[in-house]
Amino acid sequence: MEKVICNNSINFNLPNKIKNKEYTVLKVLKDDKRSQVLLIEVDEEKYVYKVPREKNRRVWQRVLSIFRGSESRREYKNCLRISNLGFRGATPIMYWEKRFFGMSFDSFFVSSYLEGRPATVRDLSLVKNELEKIHKKGYLHGDSQLDNFMILKEEVYLIDVKLIRNKYAKAGEAYEFIYLEESCHKEIDIYDKTTISYKLAKYLNSYLHWIGRVKKAIRGKER
Repeated sequence: MEKVICNNSINFNLPNKIKNKEYTVLKVLKDDKRSQVLLIEVDEEKYVYKVPREKNRRVWQRVLSIFRGSESRREYKNCLRISNLGFRGATPIMYWEKRFFGMSFDSFFVSSYLEGRPATVRDLSLVKNELEKIHKKGYLHGDSQLDNFMILKEEVYLIDVKLIRNKYAKAGEAYEFIYLEESCHKEIDIYDKTTISYKLAKYLNSYLHWIGRVKKAIRGKER
């Protein structure tokens, strides 16, 4: 069974054209085993087309999709949440998924194209302010790498964001700044590193890195 959900504010012909692949690929933004991301054009308008390849084919992800839908559906909902909470981001256009026995086996998501640039270390003050706004509303970004913040006319736009409820209080906020710092590949001084919350988050981060190294070593031995 196929399912298509689209934004009510757009022309209904647009999702049909995208679904039928009546578009021009302008640029391949990403193409690996995890995902495919294309910059496409339909009727002289640009859009971003995303296929979450890895999550589409993982057995456990397919089982979970019975309850929460596909990765593309969640990304569509996240884009709506960004707007509803008063933040800037891409406009969700549509998502498509193919389901069997209630499980999603294939999906893609389409959003508007932002003519901005990824944030750099020069934009840290802007990124810090945006991250704090998210935290004040009781949410976490969910993937607070520097390049998941887009700069357009000195305004910050959120991309590849999860926007999950913060169940971890100040430690959750501190963890997001630690994650942001790691993506800068240098120490940054835009947040407080003296608090207990920071130390807890730093310990968790070190533990997760250790787990990652162990898993990588095991996979290496298996090969």
